Amino acid sequence: MNDAHPDACLRCGTVMTSSGVEQFRIGGSSGGWKLLFGEMAELGEDMLPLEMLVCTGCRSVEFRRPA
Repeated sequence: MNDAHPDACLRCGTVMTSSGVEQFRIGGSSGGWKLLFGEMAELGEDMLPLEMLVCTGCRSVEFRRPA
């Protein structure tokens, strides 16, 4: 059984601090396709919410799905 804190850094073990939820763009297209097709090139785009955790010990950053 693992007794570690659920928000402990995987590298150094310090409890990580949440910096909130950020929205990341996934899908869609890039480069010349956007220039040629405009907004239609972004039809496959979606937003993925991820919670950002920051370690004050080793300055690592991790992402996880928000609860």
